[in-house]
Amino acid sequence: MAVSKGINYIAPLDKIIETYIAVGGVGESPTKVAGQGFEPWSQGPEPYLGGTPPKTPNANYEELKGVRIMKEEKTRSKANENLPSEVELFAFYNDCIKKVSRETCKQYVNYLRKQLDANNKASILAWKKYYKWKGDIEKWKAIKTKKSGVDLKVPSVDQVKEWLTKVKGTKIELLFKLLLESGIRFTEAIKVLSEYSPENDVCENGICIYTLNWSRGSKRVFYVFHVSPLQRQSITYNYAKKIMHELDIAPKYIRKLSATKMLELNIPGEIVDFIEGRTPGNILTKHYLDLYALAKKEYKKYAEWLSKVPG
Repeated sequence: MAVSKGINYIAPLDKIIETYIAVGGVGESPTKVAGQGFEPWSQGPEPYLGGTPPKTPNANYEELKGVRIMKEEKTRSKANENLPSEVELFAFYNDCIKKVSRETCKQYVNYLRKQLDANNKASILAWKKYYKWKGDIEKWKAIKTKKSGVDLKVPSVDQVKEWLTKVKGTKIELLFKLLLESGIRFTEAIKVLSEYSPENDVCENGICIYTLNWSRGSKRVFYVFHVSPLQRQSITYNYAKKIMHELDIAPKYIRKLSATKMLELNIPGEIVDFIEGRTPGNILTKHYLDLYALAKKEYKKYAEWLSKVPG
């Protein structure tokens, strides 16, 4: 079928794969930087502390309809000739989803289809990720990250009560409660609810601990502490974000409130980090088990406080 000049289209999957295999295969970057992970400050993956490691995600054709594979000779221009090729973007995306969420990786790819905007923090981050992945350390270093001030905002208890009223009866009510009770990240909460398995959830004396054992680059969550009964929900990241935005709720502040309140209840900072999934991956097994035992004990303080918050 003829294609009008200048019109983008989704290339057939066999052509994408045929072209891609010719330059090195799925999941392989053109060059490797020994010892470094996806994040600039990371040192590569560490072994799991027991349990079965999560499956490595892979991009598939249906998903990549959201990350358009365009016919290159139709989209290239002199102004854009220095941009990554579509094959490179495919490889970058496939590697990216092993470390961070798919939605984040799609955003990176969209920024990589445009020239670097030195005044846009998101564009800067995407290009630094790309050069880091490609192994071009000189270009990675040449891009200066825009510094921003520390966000010290922490919502009040009254603000949380207002949010609980807003979400009541909506499809994100359980998601909101899970975020508040566990302090885990938005992406992790979505994963828990969309893949929830009752056999991984153990409840005792009104406190439940769900075994997640999920790692994304330097971010890892072994257990999810919660109070409200969970159930599997067909909820996507984009849909939940959209509803949160419409209700004027910022998920990151829910996490900050959880951490702040736990600290106010004299829960040790190391235990708060463990509960919220900020535990370093290189901790010794014995220390990890100690943290788990202490977290079960200390979380009771937070659970009691939660019981006094209406909603």
